[in-house]
Amino acid sequence: MTATSTAASAHEHDDEPIWFPPKETLDELKKDFVSGQALSDLPPELPISQIIEHPELFQPRELDERHIHELRRAIRVEGVLDAVTVIQVGDKAILIDGHHRRASYKLANVTKPVPVQYFQGSLEEAVLEAGKANSKTKLPMITSERQNYAWRLVLLGTYSKKQVCDASGISDGQVAIMRRAEKALGEEAYNFDDWRRARDAFNKREREPLDDEQMEQWLESQANDYADRMSREFGKKLPQNTTIAARALDIYFGRRLPELVIALQEYLPEIEDDEEADF
Repeated sequence: MTATSTAASAHEHDDEPIWFPPKETLDELKKDFVSGQALSDLPPELPISQIIEHPELFQPRELDERHIHELRRAIRVEGVLDAVTVIQVGDKAILIDGHHRRASYKLANVTKPVPVQYFQGSLEEAVLEAGKANSKTKLPMITSERQNYAWRLVLLGTYSKKQVCDASGISDGQVAIMRRAEKALGEEAYNFDDWRRARDAFNKREREPLDDEQMEQWLESQANDYADRMSREFGKKLPQNTTIAARALDIYFGRRLPELVIALQEYLPEIEDDEEADF
């Protein structure tokens, strides 16, 4: 019996199953999935609106806004990008790989169908394929993303150590630690979608929350560190070229640029009445 099934059995007496979004999604998709479905009659292109996302199951990492921006520019030049990978579940095409491409199509307001390729395999295999595909792209997952994805696979309780290692790219030693953590934490393990927090709980080293003063000190320290790095990299170039700086921030922040603009309001100097009169 796996650690997942052991944890689930603990709920049999109170009829309160563990709530774990990736597992919930996987179970729901299984209801409509047909093994061995013929794919030859499926269309090679689909409208963006018909390509369904389930990032909690098939997206191993956060989207990179700059990459989305670059892909949007490529769409304007080339029209279409490489085919995204989907798995057919009933009458729905579920996205496995190509989340950045789908986001860039939406950003570019593409309305015509886009190229797709169909994954031939089970839903469980599709989850592993999502991790492998992200490891091969020009934006490979960073270490924390690999660890979080591996932790998700461990919590799903379906995969062998080798499968988790191959899909996430982390060592079998790390997977072994994750499995021990999942077993030791029991139901509590499902409260953590971040491996670092789960590891801290496992090691009984949960961090004490910072009070307001400590949080302010931490924010100020981080901001100064970022400012120092920008100063070393750009010198006076950014302050003296605000138009270029604005374009760079638009590329870097992408769809989150409005959040930056709102945050910056707090730091803008107040305009005196006599200054307003000049306008």
